[in-house]
Amino acid sequence: MNKLNLLTILLLAPQLIFSQEWNQIEEYPGLGRSHPVTFSIGDYGYVLAGQNEFDLFTKDFYRLDSNTDTWEQLPNFPGYPRGYSYGIAHNEKAYVGFGKFDMGPLNDWWSYDPATEEWAQLESCPCDARLHPAMLEAGEKIYVGLGSTEQMDLKDWWAYDIDSNTWEQKANFPAEERHHPYFFSIDDIAYVGFGHGGEFIYNDFYKYDPATDSWEQIAALPAEGRVAGTQFNFEGKGYALSGDGEGHGYMETGEFWQYDPGLDQWNSKPPHHGLSVWAPGCFVIGTTLYFTSGMQYDDGVAYTMNDVWTYDLSTIDVEEPVAQEPAFYPNPTYDFVNLPVVGYFEVHDAKGSLILMGTSKVIDLSKLQTGIYLISSGGITNTVIKK
Repeated sequence: MNKLNLLTILLLAPQLIFSQEWNQIEEYPGLGRSHPVTFSIGDYGYVLAGQNEFDLFTKDFYRLDSNTDTWEQLPNFPGYPRGYSYGIAHNEKAYVGFGKFDMGPLNDWWSYDPATEEWAQLESCPCDARLHPAMLEAGEKIYVGLGSTEQMDLKDWWAYDIDSNTWEQKANFPAEERHHPYFFSIDDIAYVGFGHGGEFIYNDFYKYDPATDSWEQIAALPAEGRVAGTQFNFEGKGYALSGDGEGHGYMETGEFWQYDPGLDQWNSKPPHHGLSVWAPGCFVIGTTLYFTSGMQYDDGVAYTMNDVWTYDLSTIDVEEPVAQEPAFYPNPTYDFVNLPVVGYFEVHDAKGSLILMGTSKVIDLSKLQTGIYLISSGGITNTVIKK
């Protein structure tokens, strides 16, 4: 490769990689927690319950004003304290339920009206009480399924009808039982997958059509399996963010993936700061993603957090180098880089010198100095940051 061309690519790489940035804002005033319930309604974002840094289940409730990026504490949630629960907003109300408290799993169901700041208890699900389920809205109904009773993982799938306040069982999830999956909905189609079941952490993914009560397998994530992250949808695409990787351990970056249903394809996006985060939450207001809470490791110590980071989603598809498809991941990395398939590769440094070559699916960069490198394999060339 011409050294001048290589140097030009390397000089442009930081602009391409860091043109989309994560920014930290004011943390919420409560204790740090994992497994928070998070949702947004209008200009406001909410953080509720979870398991705090003392391993206690909580019921405290906080609201973010996105116009000023300031937080206030609201009256406590009236139900049991809980972790491993979820919430979803629909038609200017929030719906919250399931999870676990000290006496075990829950199947209760609540609505919250921000106009009156009042909670109402709704009809409990006639299903097994559970923690770590999937929860999403599609076709004007809310769907809940999968998860764990603590004794066993589940794959059943239930629809909640808001108007009639009733539940109905639907076709089971078509793959192995699992808990803490990733999930989102796009254009009234539900998408569910990944998660942890038995000895396995999965990277497979499926879509559910409410109109036909049927499931279909779609493209798997082109990366390691994962569990206990967070997810959302935005402008016709779905997103999976952070979590634990295979082995239920942290990943070297907070991997951020976008699913395009039109192409049935996953694309890598700029990860958040630091190592991956276990059991965080997120919500979207306008074009801004808010990412918060969870547990993260730093120098071998686990921290339960109440920090809040934002990402401007209007820039998420801006200035993406064509060479990043398919991605070499993780990027940035501390040690290893995965290629899409086994193949011949070359690694050049910033001066254009060839420093590594071989045939593999995994490249070991652990002995290289921190910096920017150019990796070529299978006709694809990516800039990769070594931390």
